[in-house]
Amino acid sequence: MGRSGILLSMALGGGVALFAAGCSEADDGAAAHLDTVSQSVTLADRLAQCAQDPRVVAGLVSQDVCAGAGVFFTETFDGNGRTCGSCHPVANNTTIDVPFITALNQSNPDDPLFVFNREPELAELETSDLLDDAAILENVDGFIDPAHRFVSRGVNHVLSLSTSIRADSGDGTTNPPAERTGWGGDGSSDGTLRGFLKDAVAQHFPRSLVREPGVDFRLPTPQEEDVTLAFQLSLGRQNELDLARVRLRDAEAEEGRLAFMDPTRGRCNVCHHNAGANFQDTGNNRNFNTGTRDLASPLNVGTFEDRNLQDGGFGGRDLAQPNFDSFNSGIPDAFGDGTFNPPPLIEAADTPPFFHNNLQINSRGAQDINDAVTFYASATFNNSPAAKELEQRFGSPLDLQPMDSVAIARFLRALNGAFNVDIAKQRLNAALTLVDRFSNTRADVQQKLMELARVEIDDALEVMGGPDIYPAALSQLTLARAEIDQGIAAASAAERRNRITNAIARVTTARAEFGDGITFVLGQGNLMY
Repeated sequence: MGRSGILLSMALGGGVALFAAGCSEADDGAAAHLDTVSQSVTLADRLAQCAQDPRVVAGLVSQDVCAGAGVFFTETFDGNGRTCGSCHPVANNTTIDVPFITALNQSNPDDPLFVFNREPELAELETSDLLDDAAILENVDGFIDPAHRFVSRGVNHVLSLSTSIRADSGDGTTNPPAERTGWGGDGSSDGTLRGFLKDAVAQHFPRSLVREPGVDFRLPTPQEEDVTLAFQLSLGRQNELDLARVRLRDAEAEEGRLAFMDPTRGRCNVCHHNAGANFQDTGNNRNFNTGTRDLASPLNVGTFEDRNLQDGGFGGRDLAQPNFDSFNSGIPDAFGDGTFNPPPLIEAADTPPFFHNNLQINSRGAQDINDAVTFYASATFNNSPAAKELEQRFGSPLDLQPMDSVAIARFLRALNGAFNVDIAKQRLNAALTLVDRFSNTRADVQQKLMELARVEIDDALEVMGGPDIYPAALSQLTLARAEIDQGIAAASAAERRNRITNAIARVTTARAEFGDGITFVLGQGNLMY
């Protein structure tokens, strides 16, 4: 993600963060500090505020989605000051990565995300992985001995959830949840995305590790769960592509599309049908064991008795003893069945690090989508249960060639760039609607939408650069970005409108360079922050 996105993420999250920082100067003890950062707003108040929001008045966003965004980005649930947006900032593709964490820690070390660094009773809320690798501590197997029985995982983005959460019962899991959430697919104790909210509050928001509801946090109301669900389901894409109908104008990216779909070359389309998260045969999200735990991960691990715990993925909640042998050592060292939940790939290129354990695939430090694709040419993957399933299906092992790997990565970069450009245009069109209807009234909303459109353009420039894809599109996007800069600084509504119109024209010209059949239906949640 570009620097403008990191800075905007910090600015958008600054309400709670700055309030917390201002109060932290008083040395009245941790309890007093936590009291100052835990301020709830009733849902009735949120709905009333949203009724006056220009995006709602103009019919761009529903009142429920608006209120759900308010809960998601600003509600602390009387906890330690964190919100859902602390780990899922809108201007960082609703995830966190090392550049984001580093910049935030340097600019505001008192941000609630880092509460474990200053409150002694929360010292074990996270490990060093949050600061070092943008990975968070998760007690996915229950709060039995939470300081030792934990896993460390990267943060899933929450884009396009409406396309990716339907569970596939054909993956061997028993009593599957209704909806797949989190890296294991079983992140919600009641098996639904709606119920995930209360689990996230208990895990990440407590004032102490006792985690007593009503004392360390308050639980979401059913109505808050409803509107937050509505917001989450409205983020990102609302549809799947049909890759059989897609044609890319970049020759290597088009070759990557063909390799992605070809069972003799990439075989990617089986588990990531149409570059989404779903299994080809069922259209639902199926768990797999791809062997990622077998490669070195920089992340901390928990302990059980005299052994280190590995991340067992799905199905370990509340088990008394480890039940999965990660390394075939004869000693179970994980809770679960060893499988993990595939994310969609359209959004992958600008949401590193990759895999549940932020797998370090190369030796350069930085990671990009090329590295993630390269993993599937490794012996580690080819010896995994997922690879054996593919081998049984097609009668031969996967033999991913280097040229195909590079082409597939280029193809995914092209799709991600198109997605970025479309969200930028969606936000610019919304800003244009608002300036036409309301002129300078609530110009701040228009400006924020323009800033978020600029973030998406920066993401597209980053994803599509080095080596460049669609150089003519990159030139148009650079010009669109300049128009947005001028529009944000404009002194009048007329000048702002002119700059927005110019930016939309540039973005439209850029988008035409990509090819045919890349049609995204975008959710209204992309207009919230």
